[in-house]
Amino acid sequence: MGQPNYALVLLSYVLTLAACGGVKLIEVQKSAAALNLSPGQREIVEPKIEFISDIVEDYNFEKHELELSYQRYRSEASLPRLSRYEGGGRRTMRQVYREQNALRTMIRAFARQRQEYIKEITNLIQEIRATLTPRQLVTFEEIELPKLKLPNVLRRSRYNDFLFIPGSRMGSHRNF
Repeated sequence: MGQPNYALVLLSYVLTLAACGGVKLIEVQKSAAALNLSPGQREIVEPKIEFISDIVEDYNFEKHELELSYQRYRSEASLPRLSRYEGGGRRTMRQVYREQNALRTMIRAFARQRQEYIKEITNLIQEIRATLTPRQLVTFEEIELPKLKLPNVLRRSRYNDFLFIPGSRMGSHRNF
């Protein structure tokens, strides 16, 4: 009798791991079903998972707004300078610096908010882990946790380090 029970437990464990391989934490119903939560645990864990999904949704919205602002700034900066007789107003350097500073301020605020979101998600995940049993913790490790990816605007380019070498001329796209 010991062998069939052991095989059944092992089979259920393997099926549980296989079932939650594609489950994301922010999908509340799927992640709760994969963890096989008790009713008491559901009352504690599901609101925290919903809060995490709200944080991820807010972050994605702010990231999209930042990318749009950066694209708008880049498109305005790449426009040819028209004279006032051609329909273009005179853009002073003060206006250019003001636009650059506004974009920098927006990027810094976004980076600070991202760090706060990461701390909040980390704390919520630790609280969720504290309520789970050891068997559920093994299953929880297989669930995909949310990642707050940096927008392309803020990602570091591999070749940026080679653009300026002290004692040499500035690098350009023709050098590569």
